[in-house]
Amino acid sequence: MRLTRIFFIAVFLFTYLHLQTYSYATEINFSEKSRVLLKVKDTKGISYNVYFFAPKETKTDYYLCSTGDEVFIGNYSFLIQKQGEKEIKTTSIILKDYPYNQTQRTVFPIISKSYPDIVVVSNQLDCNTKAGYLYYVDNEKIVSVKSVLSYTLPPRFNEKNRLETMSYYNLEDLPWVLNTYELDLKSNSLKMIDKKSLSFEEGQKMKNKWK
Repeated sequence: MRLTRIFFIAVFLFTYLHLQTYSYATEINFSEKSRVLLKVKDTKGISYNVYFFAPKETKTDYYLCSTGDEVFIGNYSFLIQKQGEKEIKTTSIILKDYPYNQTQRTVFPIISKSYPDIVVVSNQLDCNTKAGYLYYVDNEKIVSVKSVLSYTLPPRFNEKNRLETMSYYNLEDLPWVLNTYELDLKSNSLKMIDKKSLSFEEGQKMKNKWK
């Protein structure tokens, strides 16, 4: 009888704690707790909210090539919400120990003239170069582009709705390089269609107008 009572108490405690944990998780206000909230269009032109969220973060004030930046490290994931609806859906993508730089806003959207818009998650490689990992929304899911961008100035869509980046190599005679890509949704990858080397002066002029 005593063993039976202990068993039922254990089951009750497990069930109670499980329900408490589940209840807490469902009460999270992702719009307030998320480090980033982006508004993007999917492959069909439907508008979504994309939340960049980590259940736990560690704050640090140090970053690779600068000091004083506000950086949060955590296991970040994407959550998506069709605009106008209440339901927020989780996704399978988890970026473990990602250092999100709040000061430099290292997670940001690239707005397309058509669709889909692109979400960029960037990592600092050195003081001149970042790596950009690209994502977009398709069929209520976050899709990761197979290609990774290397850049100094952040990617943008040009007038022809092609992705452009600018890279700087300080040891080269023509240190600035303008790269142009096309996003192929069928292969889920980027195709380089142009690469142009520029003088320091030409590159600086483009840099001053870069958006």
